[in-house]
Amino acid sequence: MPDVGSTSVVKPWTFVDFILVWLGGFVGTGVFFAIGYFIDSDDVSFVLALAGQYVGNLGVLWLLRRSKDNAGLGFSIEPRDVFYIGAGLGLQFILALAFLPISQWLFPDGVPPQQVAEMLGDGDATMLVRLSLIVAAVVLAPVTEELVFRGVLLRSFENHSRRLAMVVTAAIFSAVHILGLDPDRLLASAVVVLPPIFVLGLVLAWLTLRTKRLGPAIFLHSGWNLLAAVVLLLPPELLEQVG
Repeated sequence: MPDVGSTSVVKPWTFVDFILVWLGGFVGTGVFFAIGYFIDSDDVSFVLALAGQYVGNLGVLWLLRRSKDNAGLGFSIEPRDVFYIGAGLGLQFILALAFLPISQWLFPDGVPPQQVAEMLGDGDATMLVRLSLIVAAVVLAPVTEELVFRGVLLRSFENHSRRLAMVVTAAIFSAVHILGLDPDRLLASAVVVLPPIFVLGLVLAWLTLRTKRLGPAIFLHSGWNLLAAVVLLLPPELLEQVG
């Protein structure tokens, strides 16, 4: 006979959960980099450290999810979600054009303000490094970051207004990208990179709240990163002709 006095309480996602998942990425990066260090290969160490970030994020997320009962994150993908890749490409293109004058003014030498972008565009980078960065940018980052930001973080603001949830999560989403900026030109890099990412965060949050799924946001995020990766992989001579 069931206990009438017992109730099933669903534990909600909180901002603390977001912090724990984010810290898991740093721990995973450190552990995997240490493993690669003993292999004595810079490329392997880099690839392992890159993979460790996502393993750490998803590992902590999985552990926390086990204690959340039925508090899912809306990780649902449908075939039609693929079309959102085009939306991501378009949004990236429009915002890149809007900020192009500022970017050219602050970076007349053409050096990308983000370290990942600089590595992708580096002709001396090995195929292993470049391929790993592309896979991370187009597949791993969209899936993981949407689970973390539009999954855990956005759901931690469920008891607040949608407008506040969108603005705060977008602000945090853009702020964490400071870690990937050129430290020698941090302020200039932030002026160029962070505002478009904030707009992206707003769109992704709105889309997730509207559809109540992460699938559309994942593919839009993937399209956004895909355009940047393709442009950086093009030969410099071709870019000069286009410009």
